[in-house]
Amino acid sequence: MHFSTTLYQLCIHVCLTFVLIIADINLFCQNNKLVKMAQTDFQNNFRLVLEKIFNNWQNLRLAVEHGMGGRNGQQLAIEIMDYIYKYCIGNENIAQGELQDLLEELLDQEFDTICDDNSIPEICRNLLRYKELCIKGEYVQIESELSKLPQGKEWLRPDVKIVYTPIAGEDSSSDENDASGDSDNGMDVDESEESDVASCSRVTRSQTRKKEEEFVEPEPGWTTVRTRRK
Repeated sequence: MHFSTTLYQLCIHVCLTFVLIIADINLFCQNNKLVKMAQTDFQNNFRLVLEKIFNNWQNLRLAVEHGMGGRNGQQLAIEIMDYIYKYCIGNENIAQGELQDLLEELLDQEFDTICDDNSIPEICRNLLRYKELCIKGEYVQIESELSKLPQGKEWLRPDVKIVYTPIAGEDSSSDENDASGDSDNGMDVDESEESDVASCSRVTRSQTRKKEEEFVEPEPGWTTVRTRRK
């Protein structure tokens, strides 16, 4: 009788343990599913935020319209936006200076352009701030703030055409070679519009190359060489 009771209790214990294991597995799967759903929501919402900010970045659009990236400038701008998005969601604890250096380098490489209007630091600061808000799920606050931005048409899309104006003194040989691909890259050419680079609060690399080594004499006997920051 004692043996039967002990065996019965052992069976009950095994069954309860099995039930608890199954419950833990189900709970883990549910939590894992919720985490994946939250991650997907974060990525989708942060993508919308980033696109909103980049579509309102006037200097980037001016760089495209003034032909700083050639006839493929719009596509280059889209690729920069995509790269910054992947960099932001793929890395944690990004410093503003780190993101700023990356964006400045991309703009310099792809558009031969540097910004001197403080727009890049502002963009990077907002991107990192909104990333944290997206992680916390503060989407109501994000929507409220972004609704105050100009509600212009999104132009960082392949199906939207941007008027392209070659910069003064641009070598047209590369444009002639690319002429056959105009219909694919969504760029139109407006030869009549003047290209006023100075009004865009930026200068080209060719312009700054002449000024990369500027000698300043703050005190007698001392000479300082100022180079363009990369």
